[in-house]
Amino acid sequence: MYSIVKNSHSFIAFLSLIFLIISTIYAFYGYKAKIKYTKKSKIVFTIGLITMHTQFLIGVLLYLLSPLGISNFSKEMMKNSFSRFYALEHPTIMLLALILITIGFSKSKRNTDNNIKFKLIAIFYSIGLILIMSRIPWSSWL
Repeated sequence: MYSIVKNSHSFIAFLSLIFLIISTIYAFYGYKAKIKYTKKSKIVFTIGLITMHTQFLIGVLLYLLSPLGISNFSKEMMKNSFSRFYALEHPTIMLLALILITIGFSKSKRNTDNNIKFKLIAIFYSIGLILIMSRIPWSSWL
C-alpha cells in the first residue's frame, strides 16, 4: 500500500506541477494581453486547482503511511534536517501553497473584471508555485 501511494504521489506531482505552470503562464498571458475570461480560462484554472488538491490528498495519505511522516515526528526529528524536511517543512509549505492557490481561484470567481480575474490567479498561483518549487524533494524525486 505504501509503495502504491508513494508512486502515485510522485506521478501526480509531475502532472499537477505541469498544470499549475500552464495555469500560471496562462493567467499572466491573459492579464498582459487583456483577453476575455472565458469558459476555457475557467477550465484551465480549475484543472490546475483540482490537480493540486488531488496531489495534496494523496500527500496526506502518504504522510500518514510513511515512516518519514507523522510517525517520525519527535523532538529528535527537529535536530535532523532530512527528517524535519519530510515530517514538517514539506507538508506545511505544501498546505500553505494549496491555501494560496485556492484563495486566488476563489477571489477570481467573485470578481467581475476580466483583467482582475487573471491578475488574482497570476499572483496567487505564482506564489503557490514558488512555495511548491522551494519544497519539492528534488534529490529523491528525479
